[in-house]
Amino acid sequence: GVANCLSDSLLFAIRKFKQNPEPIETRARCEIGRNEQNRLRILAIYVDIHIGVPGASLENLDRVLAQFQDFCTVSSSVSLGIPVNVTVTDSNNQQLYPAI
Repeated sequence: GVANCLSDSLLFAIRKFKQNPEPIETRARCEIGRNEQNRLRILAIYVDIHIGVPGASLENLDRVLAQFQDFCTVSSSVSLGIPVNVTVTDSNNQQLYPAI
């Protein structure tokens, strides 16, 4: 689903620069609530991607983080109707994306 596609997209983008961010761990969770008709709906999706190396050790990381979501077909499609919020952290638990 959304989490797998985003992980794949990030991994591909980093490997394109001949680097290895593994291991990668991704977790997704949904916020569920009721719409105007009081029906249950997914209101938002939160995806947390954790890479297994320090972000500072990866060259071109700013470029990768700026564009990896654009190549994820699933999240790009889903986000047209449901907000998809992505966070990327490194092995030092430093938040890399979105930039703080």
